[in-house]
Amino acid sequence: MDFFARQEQSRRTSRVLVALFLLAFLTCAIATTVVVGAALRLYLNSNALFLGDQSWQQWAGAHAGLVAMMIGGTLAIMGLASLYRAATIARGGGQVARLLGATEVDGEGADPLQRRLVNVVEEMALAAGLPVPEIYILEQEAGINAFAAGMSPTNAAITVTRGALERLDRAELQGVIAHEFSHVLNGDMRLNQQLMGLSFGILVLSIAGRWLLRSARYTRRDKSGGQAAALMIGLALIVIGAIGVLCSRLIKAAVARQRERLADASAVQFTREPEGLAGALKKIAGYGSRIDSVDTEEVAHMLFEHSASAFTGWFATHPPLLERIRALEPNFDPRDLPEPSRLPPEPTSTPASANAVRPDFGQAPLAAGPLLERAGHIDAPEIGGALRGAVPAEVAAAARSRDSSLLLVLALALSPDDSARLRQTIFLEQQLGATRAGLCRRLAAELAPVDHGLYLPIVELAVPALKRRPGEELTYLFELLARITALDPEPRLFGFVLLHALRAFLRGTPAGVPPRTGKPLDPGAAIRALLANVAAYGNDEAVSARAAYAAGLASLGWHANPQDPSFDPPTAARDLVTLDSALASLAGLRPRSKEQLLRGVLACIQADGTITATERELFRMLAATLDTPLPPGSP
Repeated sequence: MDFFARQEQSRRTSRVLVALFLLAFLTCAIATTVVVGAALRLYLNSNALFLGDQSWQQWAGAHAGLVAMMIGGTLAIMGLASLYRAATIARGGGQVARLLGATEVDGEGADPLQRRLVNVVEEMALAAGLPVPEIYILEQEAGINAFAAGMSPTNAAITVTRGALERLDRAELQGVIAHEFSHVLNGDMRLNQQLMGLSFGILVLSIAGRWLLRSARYTRRDKSGGQAAALMIGLALIVIGAIGVLCSRLIKAAVARQRERLADASAVQFTREPEGLAGALKKIAGYGSRIDSVDTEEVAHMLFEHSASAFTGWFATHPPLLERIRALEPNFDPRDLPEPSRLPPEPTSTPASANAVRPDFGQAPLAAGPLLERAGHIDAPEIGGALRGAVPAEVAAAARSRDSSLLLVLALALSPDDSARLRQTIFLEQQLGATRAGLCRRLAAELAPVDHGLYLPIVELAVPALKRRPGEELTYLFELLARITALDPEPRLFGFVLLHALRAFLRGTPAGVPPRTGKPLDPGAAIRALLANVAAYGNDEAVSARAAYAAGLASLGWHANPQDPSFDPPTAARDLVTLDSALASLAGLRPRSKEQLLRGVLACIQADGTITATERELFRMLAATLDTPLPPGSP
């Protein structure tokens, strides 16, 4: 199944899940109403719960408004609880990690195991064409486990336990991280967070029941039956909540088990080493994956492995561990599981093979099908290691630094034209001071000999550090980028690409991305404006630009119309303001529509038989804007 089909399937699954949870909500609300109604009758009728002069039907009819209010109130409480939980985790996967007590790391500390983890995650992200996710560690957990969280690949976070760092070697850790990246790329994270929010709405019933029981313990006994009613409601809510949690588990398990199998298969496809993932699963079988410091009920379906004796069969969120191992090694014998003992840390140096792979940024596949079929996939992690190894040490350090990452982005935006760069650096000195402007110039000097194809991977490396900056500073960064670009008499396309790639990578960051100001276009006009700009920026001759534009339209089954640009000259059709408006109008396309649009853009780019570095950057930016991660070019 390709990337776009998986995205469509994820959308359909989301709708089914919401419908199932609404049914579970309604069932729990009706059960709660019955219990609360019985408690009220006990209280109002002087303990005559099953006696009295009214049948249950008569009592419910006489208090129809009260019954409706109880059902509505219960649904409202559950709905508000779900919305509350959804709001608390809406800022991205990092929020989920912090809720569980995880600590963010950047690989700049003295711990070699943390540095190894950061290296593995960075390599995987660069090989997938994704911004590097935030990285967290559950320091107090000795079990081997991990999870990915977030609403989209641009605000994802990867979390691992300390036990995973200490007990897994590099290949095994890489297998676990590849499994989690599969969840990032397959749209599983968004589903998982929706499940987390919806299941909390059911869990809140048990929380309310426990609160009522605690309150009743410290309430004076009364003859009216109020305390008895509170105890009855509290106990019932705990029972109803527990049954609801089982229903929630059943719903989550129906989706999660199949997705875990797919993630295992994808991890092997990504790393080309089934032994690494199999080794990690074997060690989990021997050492365990339990997380002790927090209640994992809400996140059980998100974990790399979750085995609980209380939830087996239909209620298990993961396939049996031995089944997962045998899917990778059919002849595996359970007697070969390792004995529980602490393993020494593995060496943290990068394998020689990673540095031996040197991608050629000037080459690209010329067939539209194979290139888009690679969307949502990961090239060999060694490709990511080669990209990371090709970045100068000072630039890489700045990308990981909270303080220097902003200056690095500004350095990337400086013009190659000497006079324009002088105006830009004077402006930066006025805005940032002499010290920071000097550091920006030094980073620009380090970037000068770097292959231009590395610029977007450098931005991807800098994303976690940028996210650690306050939202106001990110807003200021976008303002500075816009003003720096305006100081160049001939605005470069890369400045536009950089600005919009950052906008896509930082999407979801609170107050970090300024709102678009361009006038929205209807979808048809937006697509034509996009193809016109791609054709104009990719060709210097009117004839070739018109041919490229026509090829893009033909790929979509469209024809030229009299309002289309003449491309005489092509520079007249280069309009970044209109292109900005077009991108804003196309951001909400369905996955299959995104695929068709990208095929049209690719046909436009490939009309002359070549893909230039400028066209490659533009295409990758367009794909990122449409939430379609593309791995770097073939080696």
